[in-house]
Amino acid sequence: MSEHDDRARSSLLGRGSPVRTVVLVLVAYAVLGAAAGFVWERLWTPPGQVIVQHHLLYDSYASLRQVFAGTGLYVLVGAVASALLALGVTVLVRGRELLVLVTVVVGSAIGAALMWRVGTLLGPDDPAGLVARTAGRATVQGNLTVAGKSPFLVWPMTSLFVLALIYFAWPTSFGPHDGPDTRLADHPEAEARQSPPG
Repeated sequence: MSEHDDRARSSLLGRGSPVRTVVLVLVAYAVLGAAAGFVWERLWTPPGQVIVQHHLLYDSYASLRQVFAGTGLYVLVGAVASALLALGVTVLVRGRELLVLVTVVVGSAIGAALMWRVGTLLGPDDPAGLVARTAGRATVQGNLTVAGKSPFLVWPMTSLFVLALIYFAWPTSFGPHDGPDTRLADHPEAEARQSPPG
C-alpha cells in the first residue's frame, strides 16, 4: 500500500473503500438538502392572493415582492448549506481529491433538487388550480416557487468554489507518485551517498 493510500485512509471520511466515501458524501448532501428545504419554507412568508372572477391577483405590492423573496431565500439558504457541507467534506476527506470533486458535483445536484422538493411540498398548494373552480371571490396563499433555472446552480457552484479555495489554501503535500524512488531522483546527491562505493 502506498503512502498516498495510507494518508487517504487516515482521514475521517476517507477510511475504507472509495465506495463508502461516495455513499457517505451523497447521503450527507441528501440529508442537508432536505433540511435546507425545511428551513427555506420556514423563513418564507406566503404572498397573499385573491381570486376575482376567475382571475388570480396579488392583494398588495408586498405580496408581489414575496414571490421574488422565495427565490432569493432559496439561493441564500442553499449557498450556506452547500458551502458548509463542501467545507466539511473537503477537510475530512484528504488524498482523494478527484473522487471528492466528482462526488460533490453529483451530491450538490441532489441537495439542490431535494431542497426544492421538500420546500415546495411543505409550502401552500398552487392556487392556480382553484381559479377555474371559484365562481366568486376567494382569498388564497401563493405557493413557494423558484423563478428560472439558474438558482438551482447555487449548490454545485458554491460547493466547487469551496473545494477550489480549500485545495488552493491547504494543498496535500504528497502526490500519487511520491515515494522513495521519486524523492531520490529529485536529490541525486543523496542517491550517491546511499549507493555503495564501487
